[in-house]
Amino acid sequence: MARLRLRTQLFIATLLIISALTGALLFIIRYTVRSEVSKQVRDSTASSLRAFQNVQKERELDLSRTVAMLAELPTLKALMTTQHGPTIQDASKTFWTLTGSDLFLLAKSDGTILGFHLKQGDWKSQLAEQALKRSLRQGDEESWWYADGQLYRVFIRPITAGKAAEQRQLGIICVGYQIDSKVAEQLAVVSGSQIALATGDKVIASTLPAPQETELHNWIASGHDTHSGSRSIALGNDQYQVASVLIQAGPPAPVVCYVLMSLQPVNGFLQRVTRTIFLLGISAVVLAAILLNYVSRTITSPLDNLVSGVSALAAGDYNYSITPQGSREVAELAGAFSTMRNELLAAQQRKLATERIAAFGRAASSISHDLRHYLAALIANAEFLYEADKLHVSRDEIYSEIKIASEQMVDLLDSLRELARGERLLSPVPGALDQTIRRAIDAVRARLEVRDRPIILNTSGEMAGVFDPKKIERMFFNLVLNACEAAPQSHGKVEIDISSTAQSFEARIADNGPGVPSAIRNTLFDPFVSSGKPNGTGLGLAIASKIVQDHSGSISVEQSTPEGTTIFIKLPRYAPQ
Repeated sequence: MARLRLRTQLFIATLLIISALTGALLFIIRYTVRSEVSKQVRDSTASSLRAFQNVQKERELDLSRTVAMLAELPTLKALMTTQHGPTIQDASKTFWTLTGSDLFLLAKSDGTILGFHLKQGDWKSQLAEQALKRSLRQGDEESWWYADGQLYRVFIRPITAGKAAEQRQLGIICVGYQIDSKVAEQLAVVSGSQIALATGDKVIASTLPAPQETELHNWIASGHDTHSGSRSIALGNDQYQVASVLIQAGPPAPVVCYVLMSLQPVNGFLQRVTRTIFLLGISAVVLAAILLNYVSRTITSPLDNLVSGVSALAAGDYNYSITPQGSREVAELAGAFSTMRNELLAAQQRKLATERIAAFGRAASSISHDLRHYLAALIANAEFLYEADKLHVSRDEIYSEIKIASEQMVDLLDSLRELARGERLLSPVPGALDQTIRRAIDAVRARLEVRDRPIILNTSGEMAGVFDPKKIERMFFNLVLNACEAAPQSHGKVEIDISSTAQSFEARIADNGPGVPSAIRNTLFDPFVSSGKPNGTGLGLAIASKIVQDHSGSISVEQSTPEGTTIFIKLPRYAPQ
């Protein structure tokens, strides 16, 4: 992240902070909502359980009153005085119909049944008699009777006759109702939840669908303890909050009522809340990203302007101006940079002026040296010509040397004049480029300081063309001489590769010198630009570039590394007239 731009760093860091804070806030909201909903579900389950218990108590109270009233009926007491089973069995049907109960029995005081009626099921009177005797031994007035998968809630009252002092017990009356799916449905309507009644680990009645009832049975049989409080369970594809109440601890078996509240509406609500929170979070992050992008641009735009100014200054553009803006610190920094740039520009201008004067001095010295060299050759050969008879030398050879020196002086002066005035003076004639280059190489080898540099010439293709041979020779002389001077003395090497196409010549002059310094690479072919040469005038490459341009060609630094430099020249085979 350290390599990213400041605006990007600011944007990412702030966006991450906002996303984290938004996510944490939304998580807290969702957790709070879910906790509150869970609390409401538990409260609703507890309310349903209390409603069930209240209804159960009211029903049991009504049935208890009914059985107490029947026990005081004179007709029933008169019937019980007979102690005759068949008579009591037949006559008790009227009383059973009056109660509307699922179970009705009349028995002796010891629990022997005289009359027994059952609305549904396959209980035998023997099972009822055993349950009754067990309840009598325990002294129960109300009890749970369970056998063969059937559960009854039974209320027991003695049938007595006579006053308190002479009171005697004629028998026992029992009235009960069966705990089945109808009872569970009635309780479910009151409680607003699903109801399941179980004894032991077996569900004997419920309002659940059969597959979910089977799963509840397996869940109970697996030993889950639900008496400690409310909890969530999954039955099929539905989720329920379940609470339980122990109705009868036993014997013969504990009776438990399970109240199950469906969590489907709650889960649907939580899903909608989660979706809404997620959309709010995404919207908040997107809005924050837009605002942060604007704010970061506002904050970092002055810095970007300053960076652009620094980059332009590093590239040598002293005219790039920046406007101080942004915060006071950034504006002060921009102002200081502008002041520094102006001072550097002034210093650079002073340096250029100084270097130009020094370059003119070196150029004048070098030109005067070359001119003196040619003049010395002229004077010496003139003396030789004067004393030719005495020295027994050929006048033609001396005349040829004088002519060559004169022509070189004229070429030098013409090149300087053309370079200064920008004139284009060519005399194109048909010729062979390789021969012109060889003459330039011979002229370079005649220089004492570079005589030991090996120069290799490679040619390929047709070398015939139309060009100004003197100018081309001068151009290659300057380039090859520059390459020889750049190559090291001990193992220096210069290689020239010439190739041709139907329309142009291509030449590459490579040396194994230290390369062109990056500071002058873009201005290498400008006048008075030189590096690493004590007596360099900075005119050789400038004159070479001028000659190439006059021939409508191009010259450039193809590559320059610490291992060497390659100059690439492209010339048309037929120079424009």
